[in-house]
Amino acid sequence: MRNRSDLLLMAGGVATFLVGAIHLQQYADFIKDVPTIGTLFLLNSFAAGLICLMLATRLRTLAALGGIAVSAGALVSLAVARFASGGLFDYVEPTFRGPVAISVAAEVIAVLCLAAHLAVRTRSPAAGKTQTA
Repeated sequence: MRNRSDLLLMAGGVATFLVGAIHLQQYADFIKDVPTIGTLFLLNSFAAGLICLMLATRLRTLAALGGIAVSAGALVSLAVARFASGGLFDYVEPTFRGPVAISVAAEVIAVLCLAAHLAVRTRSPAAGKTQTA
């Protein structure tokens, strides 16, 4: 059985992958035609893919921090696009569509799991190496 830190890292990685996949799908579907926002969606999917690759290397800590930043940034951007009067770069998210709901859930899971992974690893040097029941 893997240790708690590894499981949190894997869950955060899967959630980050899902975030990137949804952003890429939405980009291909219709967001590519929206100025600035389309580019941001493409960059989000690229960053999520890069973070997933980094999670499999010795750069796990940097990748976890990057995953938190990408997912938290996407959450803040969605909140601005949905609730601010002028939207985000003049784009207003009109509804809470299915892909948006899934992406929000994945972003929250990514932030929580990756932050918990970092907390478990830094709490004690042996925490990342002990087996859990």
